[in-house]
Amino acid sequence: MFKDFFKVGAWLTAVLIVISLIGFGMRTVLFPTHVANKAVDTAYQITDKTLNADNVIYNYEWFKRQYNDYLAINNKVRNAELAVKEFNDSVGPRDKWTFEDKTESARLQSIVTGLKQQRQDIISEYNAKSQMANRSIFKTGDLPEQL
Repeated sequence: MFKDFFKVGAWLTAVLIVISLIGFGMRTVLFPTHVANKAVDTAYQITDKTLNADNVIYNYEWFKRQYNDYLAINNKVRNAELAVKEFNDSVGPRDKWTFEDKTESARLQSIVTGLKQQRQDIISEYNAKSQMANRSIFKTGDLPEQL
């Protein structure tokens, strides 16, 4: 009786091994098809997310707003630099400045430096998003490619 059981067990094990090998072989053969299918599915998902109406409007408005922020901060930097120059011209030679004059000059120069750093942040973010394929398509022709 045990001999029959072992014969059936060996036969069943052999069948399971063959089925497993066939399954593995099929997965190996069909792997390129699976990869291609996933790539197509991913492309559809990216397209759906990118061309979603809310995303289109958001990115279009973001580029417009960011460019106008860039123009505005350029004006602020120019005005701040002009304020430094006007102050320095109004107090005369530096060797005659009082402590208050030096403090005010440093404060005005700090404003210029801060505005320049803020402008650099605006430029960096605009340029980075401008290089992203799924964002740059929403820029209109009146906007520069890079700042």
